[in-house]
Amino acid sequence: MSAWKEKLRRVVTVEPVIFFYMTSTFIVTPAYQQMIITKVCQALLKNETLCSNPKHHKGDEEIQTTASYILLLFNATLSLVSIPPAIMLGSWSDRAGRRWVMAFPSLLSLLSGGLLLAVSLLGNISVYWTLLAAALTGLTGGHVSIFLSSFSYLADLTMGSSSSRTLRMAVAESMIFVGGTVGFLLGGFLQQEFGLKAAFAAYIGCHVLALLYIALWLRDPSTGRNTCIAEQCSPEDQSRLNILKYAKLSFKAVFKRRSGQERLKLHFLILCTFINNLVAVGDQSILLLYLMYEPREFTTALFGVFNSVRMLLLGFGLLGLFPVLMRCIKEMTLAKLSAVFRIASYVLLAFSNNTWMVFLVAVVGAPAGISQAVIRSLSSAIVGPDEQGAMFSFSASVEATCILIASTIFNGLYPLTLTTVPGMPYIIMAVFMLIVLILLQWISEMPATHPRLVLSD
Repeated sequence: MSAWKEKLRRVVTVEPVIFFYMTSTFIVTPAYQQMIITKVCQALLKNETLCSNPKHHKGDEEIQTTASYILLLFNATLSLVSIPPAIMLGSWSDRAGRRWVMAFPSLLSLLSGGLLLAVSLLGNISVYWTLLAAALTGLTGGHVSIFLSSFSYLADLTMGSSSSRTLRMAVAESMIFVGGTVGFLLGGFLQQEFGLKAAFAAYIGCHVLALLYIALWLRDPSTGRNTCIAEQCSPEDQSRLNILKYAKLSFKAVFKRRSGQERLKLHFLILCTFINNLVAVGDQSILLLYLMYEPREFTTALFGVFNSVRMLLLGFGLLGLFPVLMRCIKEMTLAKLSAVFRIASYVLLAFSNNTWMVFLVAVVGAPAGISQAVIRSLSSAIVGPDEQGAMFSFSASVEATCILIASTIFNGLYPLTLTTVPGMPYIIMAVFMLIVLILLQWISEMPATHPRLVLSD
């Protein structure tokens, strides 16, 4: 029984952690967005009855514009606070273990969820208290810390097997979308039937489950942990690595010289990760406002259904479609095809003016998640076993900046084009994905990955 349990522990690892965290994220994202819109309405119109029903004010341009700018501040706070921990925690996890880094975001998310619940329950409290909730979530890196620790864990577990690593990372990546499916369905139902407070309570519950799973089930793999990097092997450094040295290790793992064009390839892959995340954050930051605006006029419940269908199809693309296609198509070719489908989905969304066209976006974009799973796997293959956390930490810190940059671009652009071309932000997203496609083609034309070799500076 013990041997069976240990074998199962190698099969089921970080996937539930990502699932719980992303479920909570997709429950809370539309909930706090709706709460911000409602509180902005109450501040502007001074009519609680009118503002309690989104149907009565969803076409008001002043409410849309003000809410968009507050969401920009929320995302900017989350991003700025997330960057320092994200860049340090990966190198620390190379020594202390991955589980501690996985647990930190859920611990502070409990406090953030409690604050959002309080703002929801207290009608006279200012909407700007939500910014403190964003800061609490960001203090441990938020979702980027979950990703860097989880994918570093899988890199440790699959060291020496590139095909296995790609598939394992695809399964882990699919948990983002499976969590999105459950989160949006559950969140939409809870908001419609029980109100925002129920959604925030479910958010807190997901983080409790994540912490219990990490504490009771997950074990750190022995590979790739507690090893020294280059000159960091002196007794003094082993006994005490300060914060700046952890940050330095992340930069060193990314910028050190490597054989052939491996360093340039790694930089391009991280740039692809940045753009992918930039577009994903931008998409979610304005999607609720965009779909509620005329002529689409989605309700909160319909918004939840659309996002659930979209996430379900993205998850199917990674769990069902990707493993089958890998048998006959190279992974880099699949990554490029994935980018093409994502471009098409954003163009279609930009010009969607009714419900069926919006839902067609979910079908067209089903393979869109494949590219990032391939990018993570290729990035991991370039660095050594003692650099996984450091590399993913740098990548995660780059992703953290996306929250601020995406909000600045898309939440700032959306009000400006609202009365002329409301879908313009999605055209810009398609252009960004075209850049990713060009970079992937460039990477595919570089020489194949060599055995890891670090050259002296």
